[in-house]
Order: sequence, then structure tokens, then C-alpha cells
Amino acid sequence: MGFAQGEVFNLGAHGTGMILFDVRSAPREALAKADFDYSQDLMVRCATFDQTVSGAAGTQKMMIQLLPGPDIGEKAYVTKESFSGNAAGVGLRVLAATVSLDMGSNTGLAITEEEALNLMSQIAKEFLEEVRNSH
Repeated sequence: MGFAQGEVFNLGAHGTGMILFDVRSAPREALAKADFDYSQDLMVRCATFDQTVSGAAGTQKMMIQLLPGPDIGEKAYVTKESFSGNAAGVGLRVLAATVSLDMGSNTGLAITEEEALNLMSQIAKEFLEEVRNSH
């Protein structure tokens, strides 16, 4: 499996934001099983769940939402994270052939969820187009 990480800085309405991403390349079946092994029923049943996070500030409960992703690649989904009802982050994961692209952004002061998702979708489309063109 190949793996790469990177950062994209952008200027949001309220300052500089950052999108972190990782790219994995492996046989399609391995990526589909690792990152997209869910049924539509499971996606609906687990659309919202809580996760306990421990850190320097103590233990907090984070709410995570799983949402269908934009029409990019073969499969895609969006995650939205919040603490006590306040948006904390948004993510996008896309599967396309032998590539799994996972992106995430802490939202809030620098960039809104909508801005982050729009930017991540644009990056995913351009990235996957480059992958297709290189084969």
C-alpha cells in the first residue's frame, strides 16, 4: 500500500484555514473493505453517533454525523464532528479505483463547514482527474 499525507492552506472568510489529507493506494478490493465496507442500511442506522475523546482538557463527548458524499469517484461520504452542538470539523472520504482520498478540516473561526466541503470536493475532483490522466 502506498501512503501520502499533506496540508492545504486556504484563506477563509475569517482567516487562514487548513485541510489535512491522506492518500492511500492499494488494490481496489482492499481499499473498499478498509474504508467503505458498509451497507446503505448501516449508513442510515449509524448516521449519528457519539465518540469519547480524551485530551489535555479532559474527556469530552464528540457527536459525529455520517452523510452521503458528493458524486465523486465510486463512493464517497462526509463526516461532521461537533462538541456540545458546536461545529468542530468536517471530513470527506472518496474511493476511486485504487485510491482512497481522506480529507479533514477543523472548522469554526477560519472556515465554515460549507466552505471546507466545497474546497475538499474541488480538491478531490482535481486530484482524481490527475490520477486518471496519469494511467
